[in-house]
Amino acid sequence: MPNDIDRNASAQRRTSKLLTAMGIFVGLGIIAYIILTLLVNRSVPANPDTRYTGTNGISVYYDSSIWSVCQMTEDDTLGTVLEVATADTSDGEDYEAVLLQRGTADTYEDFIGASEKDLKQAYGVIKPRKVNLTVDGAEVEAVRCDIQTYYAVLATITYPSGDVVYVSGLTKLASINDVVNLVESVTLS
Repeated sequence: MPNDIDRNASAQRRTSKLLTAMGIFVGLGIIAYIILTLLVNRSVPANPDTRYTGTNGISVYYDSSIWSVCQMTEDDTLGTVLEVATADTSDGEDYEAVLLQRGTADTYEDFIGASEKDLKQAYGVIKPRKVNLTVDGAEVEAVRCDIQTYYAVLATITYPSGDVVYVSGLTKLASINDVVNLVESVTLS
């Protein structure tokens, strides 16, 4: 009989250790999720060292070690926009770009909806999800669309003056914070 008691006690200790280990694993997962959520939803650019104001009156603070291109450009769809990008061309697989267009509420009937439709036609399956972005003194509506290994970030930043900044961004999955930081630094001059 002592063998059965010893075996039961040993089994209980193993079960207890296993449950404790599982609890620690789940707890670490919850902590990692909270940290990632805080990183994605932070409202201050990580390391801004440069301010640029485009001829369209949009200003951004950005980290020049990430965004090596910041210039006014002509986009086929959006017209004259402030372009911020990680490279001069989109040839590299780590290429990221954000286009910032200034307009009013009448410029587009439904900028985000129409952009999502265009993305779906171009790429097939996209998964739009709301993104929490904060821009001082403005109301922001934003989504990210999962496209294979990329996110498309679409946003409208509406100011009390009636000015609207339309944002179109493309980024690798791991670099969404770079775009969030950039968009949250937008101001009008």
